[in-house]
Amino acid sequence: MKKLKITTTMADGRELESTTTLADYLLWEKTAKKQIGWSATITDNPTTWESFLGWASLKRTGQITCSYEQFVAGEAEMVDAAQIEADPTPEAATTD
Repeated sequence: MKKLKITTTMADGRELESTTTLADYLLWEKTAKKQIGWSATITDNPTTWESFLGWASLKRTGQITCSYEQFVAGEAEMVDAAQIEADPTPEAATTD
């Protein structure tokens, strides 16, 4: 699972930022399985997947209250996701 930093430009000009969590990915899988024509495979629906994760993470953090349908119908103008790179340096082990 990739952790994503998502920047969403709303129709009113606000730029909202969020970071995906496991809860957002699980909601995607649950929803995609229920929707006719959606596939849980990211490569089949990259734009739907990215916009859904943007909506889910903003909703989870309380930054928006609209439904996904309202979000894609005009509340949001653009969703841009960038993978957050993991720090390759592990924390030093401490012994007490």
